[in-house]
Amino acid sequence: MRQIDIDSLDEATLIELNARIVERLQFLHHQRTAAALQDIRVGSGVMFEGPGGVLVRGIVIRRNKKTVTVHAEDDRQWNVSPTLLKLTGTHVLDRVGHVQSDNANKVVAFPKPERR
Repeated sequence: MRQIDIDSLDEATLIELNARIVERLQFLHHQRTAAALQDIRVGSGVMFEGPGGVLVRGIVIRRNKKTVTVHAEDDRQWNVSPTLLKLTGTHVLDRVGHVQSDNANKVVAFPKPERR
């Protein structure tokens, strides 16, 4: 890696360098998040490490720009960065039967989460 002698830089140059570094880090984070979101679908089974190192398993119920909402097996909802999720290889359609409506659309019944 190339060494930069920051001791010889003036304040204005340091501020400009800091802004460029922050911009680059934000771009890399956005790239990682977008790449992780590509594989995650609503209904996908996922797991992640929760507080205290506890493994949390659940189903994706919503995808946002920066987070994924997961309905956990313990009926809690979590907003999680997609970079922290691991797909379990299951999908809600593998476990829940289809209910046919009058217009032949497939409907999947999700349990309604309790209010906090």
